[in-house]
Amino acid sequence: MKKLVVIVLSVLITGVTNAQIQNEKGLYIDTNSDPQLFSGKLFNGVISEVKNGVKTDFTVKEGVIDGEATYYYASGNKMETGTFKNGQKDQKWTRYNENGTISAIAFYNAGKKTGTWLVYDETGKKRFEMNYNNGEKTGVWTNWDESGAVASTKTYNPN
Repeated sequence: MKKLVVIVLSVLITGVTNAQIQNEKGLYIDTNSDPQLFSGKLFNGVISEVKNGVKTDFTVKEGVIDGEATYYYASGNKMETGTFKNGQKDQKWTRYNENGTISAIAFYNAGKKTGTWLVYDETGKKRFEMNYNNGEKTGVWTNWDESGAVASTKTYNPN
């Protein structure tokens, strides 16, 4: 159960790591430019970096993270994939266990949580189903136990 809580928290707080080519305004600039100056050409392309054992590849357009992003465990196995739009998480994000099993699926719209989020245990069994609308908890949230029986439900109203 502790692993499951860690997975849920990881999905909810995963963020973008910064590269050395990011200027004071938070924009990525060409590595041939002086990162301390705002006159540097805005970067377009894919940035790959490693921080705390996690490798990240993400697409940058006009200095802003925009496009596909992939995070990898230190082993090289895929950890998480998703899309950014204008620097914010957007669309579907999928998180994987070290062994490659999907551990969570989440959706964003312009950086806000949206849609149905799912969390799976180490064996691939669905354990949590959560719903969001415009970043707010909504609808019925369900938790299943190890045997697949509903352990609890909670209903959230958008007000």
